[in-house]
Amino acid sequence: MKLRWFCQTLFVFLFLTLTIPLTAAEKPERLIPQKIDLQPTSMKEGWIQWGTLGDPRIGAVSYRERITALHGFQNEVWVGTSHGKLLTQSAEGWVLQGQLPEAQITGIAVESPEKVWLSTSEGIRRLDRQPDQSWNVATYRQYYQGHPAFVSGAYIPGEDARRLWGYVDDIYFPRQEKAYAPFVISKEHGLFSWSAGVWHHFLPHYGGANSAWVDLTELFPHRRPTCMREDHQGHLWIGTEGDGLVRFNANGRKYHLREPKNNQPDGTEFSHFGFADFGCNCDRVVNLAVSERAGAGVWAILASFKSGSHLAHYDGLTWSTLSLGKKMVPSCLLEIEPGVLLVGDLNYKNGQVWKVNWRTRRIEPVDGPEHGVRNLVKLADGRVFATSWWGLYEQVKQAKSE
Repeated sequence: MKLRWFCQTLFVFLFLTLTIPLTAAEKPERLIPQKIDLQPTSMKEGWIQWGTLGDPRIGAVSYRERITALHGFQNEVWVGTSHGKLLTQSAEGWVLQGQLPEAQITGIAVESPEKVWLSTSEGIRRLDRQPDQSWNVATYRQYYQGHPAFVSGAYIPGEDARRLWGYVDDIYFPRQEKAYAPFVISKEHGLFSWSAGVWHHFLPHYGGANSAWVDLTELFPHRRPTCMREDHQGHLWIGTEGDGLVRFNANGRKYHLREPKNNQPDGTEFSHFGFADFGCNCDRVVNLAVSERAGAGVWAILASFKSGSHLAHYDGLTWSTLSLGKKMVPSCLLEIEPGVLLVGDLNYKNGQVWKVNWRTRRIEPVDGPEHGVRNLVKLADGRVFATSWWGLYEQVKQAKSE
């Protein structure tokens, strides 16, 4: 019996030892890009709709396939779907970069034209461009030094989707400070950072190479991050559900550029903003946006079960808010010019884009995107894209503000 138990234990140990490192970055898949033809339909106020992406006649996506991710990089827009399709649009037109079988794309982060990160319903994918323009796809289903996979829940593609095992909510790659990037958001299990082939459930040890790492449960006791943005100064803003807004300050992020003797923690590495700072109730930071002007602060959508939603602005010293009421279900925001924002509304029947003039406090509907707007991005050339579940919209000409 003892020999049998020893043999079984040895077999399990060898199996885990040999398989866990291999599954951290599994055998790459390969995606072959192909050009596709999507036709635009004109709308009002300078908007066009790039077909109904859920229409099988287009051929780009299958029937009732949802748009689940939107990302802008330079003058190129990236679109991900609930059935794992990845599309791009640039000066060369529309390209179907490929499809990940049995996976929903939940987030897109372009590190460079040669390297793209995807958060999916089955962990993380890294796309590496090859000389023939195809992509090698590395799969990462594990985090924190080989511990079990992202266990937020996987996704069954289709209209009645639900979370099971393996689901990851979003991924973010900052433009300025790229150490320990990208960052991955899991609503159930917290924030993860990437370094040397490993996903860490910690942030870098900002106090120097020999100091302790920052356990994210200290910053986010509820372990429910929702969004992330890097501002012009290099501060990393992290929205949460239940823990307000945490800012990883630029001086703490640049620890690796300083001499260890000048790199000890001094209590200024992090800032936390909550009810008292916002001046309104806030159960959840829904989304964040960085002001177009350097030094002009950040914008946030704050949601409360009791008092509805607010648009909030931080000018570098204090917060100010504007009530969006209880009828609007804001999901995303984008500053299109100083003090003028677009806010997406998730209501399916009458959800659309709202234009907010911060100076005049005027909120008015935009006659364009409809049926529950989920994402907004602005490209370097000024074009704005918006998505609902089944519609992709582009604003090719912006209306003048008051």
